[in-house]
Amino acid sequence: MRTARAAWLLGLATLVAGCATVEPPKSAAPKQKEEAVAKPETPAAKEQPTHQARERGTRKGGPRAIATRPINVKADCSFKDPTGYRGTMKLQVADAQVRQFEATVTVPEHGSCSFALRDFSQTAQMPNPVLRHRSNGCEVRVWEQGQRVTVAFVRCRDNCSSRGAFERLWPILANASNGSCG
Repeated sequence: MRTARAAWLLGLATLVAGCATVEPPKSAAPKQKEEAVAKPETPAAKEQPTHQARERGTRKGGPRAIATRPINVKADCSFKDPTGYRGTMKLQVADAQVRQFEATVTVPEHGSCSFALRDFSQTAQMPNPVLRHRSNGCEVRVWEQGQRVTVAFVRCRDNCSSRGAFERLWPILANASNGSCG
């Protein structure tokens, strides 16, 4: 029994000692400067881009900066999901200039939101069109991601019949190739 206990204590002491950290001894003499040894570049080091190249996205074979080009889309669509959330949108953007925009979204049990171009002025074209409501600060932002065009609403509570409707207002997605909504 005594040997088992002694072995257990020795194991516990070894475990605790393994977790301890030891500071290196401080030498009285200051360290001499070590000569810099040139290390040969590894292939991986050669592929690493510089800071400026990373910002521009110019790494060979890596991600590139998204080209800035004017948005062109025409959509006349409606959508509905299984919960009853539904809406319609007419949108025409030519060379980043919004020519037509009307949207209505109905949120079940919470109300609806509506938007019409006549109430807005376009405040930005490139890289993404932005419409600002003439009196209440609502912004409608349009951007493109591949074949999808997103129409999002910012600070647009006054365009909705209730706070609950605006809190549940999602961006509208349109397919740039066929004008459908989803």
